[in-house]
Amino acid sequence: MKKSELRSLYKSKRNQLSEVEIQECSLKILENLKKMPIWEKSVFHIFVPIVQNYEINTFPIIESLLNHDKIVLVPKVVGKKMISCRIEKGTEWTTGKFGVPEPTDCIEFDNSQIEVILQPMLICDRLGNRIGYGGGYYDRFLSEFQVQPLKIGLNFFPPIPKIQEVEPTDIPLDYCVTGDEIVSFSAF
Repeated sequence: MKKSELRSLYKSKRNQLSEVEIQECSLKILENLKKMPIWEKSVFHIFVPIVQNYEINTFPIIESLLNHDKIVLVPKVVGKKMISCRIEKGTEWTTGKFGVPEPTDCIEFDNSQIEVILQPMLICDRLGNRIGYGGGYYDRFLSEFQVQPLKIGLNFFPPIPKIQEVEPTDIPLDYCVTGDEIVSFSAF
């Protein structure tokens, strides 16, 4: 299947999930993240869910990171670029571009300090190639790093065997975490 077909298929599959299924799977993803050797890291960048797109609820993950005294950053889209905004307990939210929740007051953070990025996606393959909404925001964001942070994709669905149309600008994940499994794409 082409990327556009996979994008359409997995949007449709996600739209069929009930609110209860989304919440249950989101909590299972958090439990799987807790099993990973990432908790010694200090600076995490994590996506915030677009509820109307049936995305994983990352707020429990954000709360857990904050409770573990981690520096938590969320994305904010500025033009074609994505910047990182630091959040803390009690952060107030507004709706930004594409319906993405963003902190009302963005305290921009130096991206070079990010150690772990928790990324959204529609689907990925067994090589860590990911399909998002097609805007290229995360690939452009990741291309700015001299040293790549750990890239963890969060998803409702397990990886498929292979995505055919991988571009040279596509930056693969290191892990995919679902409610059922942790899939490693590299030798960490």
